[in-house]
Amino acid sequence: MKKVLSFVLTLALLLVPCVSLADMESAGALARERADALPESERVVNVFTWTYYIPDEVVAAFEEASGIRVNYSPFSTCEEMHAKLLSTPGQYDLVICSDYIIATMAEGDLLAEVDASRLTNYANIDPAYQGQYYDPDNRYTIPYDNTVPLIVYDPEQVDFEVTGYADLWREEFAKNLVLLDDMRTVIAMAEKKLGLSCNETDPEKLSAVRDELLALKDNVTVYNADTPHNSLLGGDAIAGVMFGSQIVAAQAEMPQLKVVYPAEGMLMGVDCIVLPKDGPHADATYILLDYLLDGEVSAYASSLINYGSCNTAAQEYLPEDFKANEAVNVPSEALADAEMLKPLDNEAQRLYDDLWTALRG
Repeated sequence: MKKVLSFVLTLALLLVPCVSLADMESAGALARERADALPESERVVNVFTWTYYIPDEVVAAFEEASGIRVNYSPFSTCEEMHAKLLSTPGQYDLVICSDYIIATMAEGDLLAEVDASRLTNYANIDPAYQGQYYDPDNRYTIPYDNTVPLIVYDPEQVDFEVTGYADLWREEFAKNLVLLDDMRTVIAMAEKKLGLSCNETDPEKLSAVRDELLALKDNVTVYNADTPHNSLLGGDAIAGVMFGSQIVAAQAEMPQLKVVYPAEGMLMGVDCIVLPKDGPHADATYILLDYLLDGEVSAYASSLINYGSCNTAAQEYLPEDFKANEAVNVPSEALADAEMLKPLDNEAQRLYDDLWTALRG
């Protein structure tokens, strides 16, 4: 799934972190101690991820504490990132990307195995996010955060309680929905409505999904992956499906907005840190990686980007507003049966492309 954080500088002001830069002194001191053992020429890490996904404040604090320079390069999509790693090997040290692309990268021999013995904070990783289909043996990934698309609606404009995806097909939402401009997420809504997997490949079942999507078509006023919350704020939509960070942005101006965990079952993604196989600065990279795994640092980062934390040690440092906000801190029990999107084979991908064309055409 696409993450665009161009608006996250505003979000950073919405949930005020209870962790300050001063609170991270112990993590910084350890990073400095390790960095001092490196030659000056090796004190650099080349990072490749979405804009602000490692918040500027965290990058600056690490650089000041450790003396290691972070060269931060942003990408827009995982596909763009993957193509860049293929075309320019040996350029990047640390990448944060979505779950579905990781298995492809590992199969393509693009990733180095993570050496957990070099990470004093490795045990801080929440095991609930380990052992996933894209890395069953935890060889390549450090879970960074979880992303969950949720339903949000304005109860002042809707005179019934929304409980799941099926409600979004109701005639009351005609020309009143904003959906993510994301093929798999939108198709999954129809699949879940029918009681199917979000990774369904049976052509006959996908034909039924097509009918559902066509029935939904007239309810959608806009598809927007970057700033869907603006449609709620501008009055163009009264309900939608979007990520928690985007809901937080809308709630800042419309606190009455209600968040719904779809009764049909939720989708969940896990964004992970991976290390490109030919990364040029392995020693400095492990120093940054251990710093990011520190509980206080992780809490500070999560509270700035407003995505769910995959770090157990961060929990005690997360702001109370963050922990209480059901849009960004989805309880683990609610995610127990959440399903993850998986890569499709070529034939299934063609069928999904056809579904998306039918809906959007």
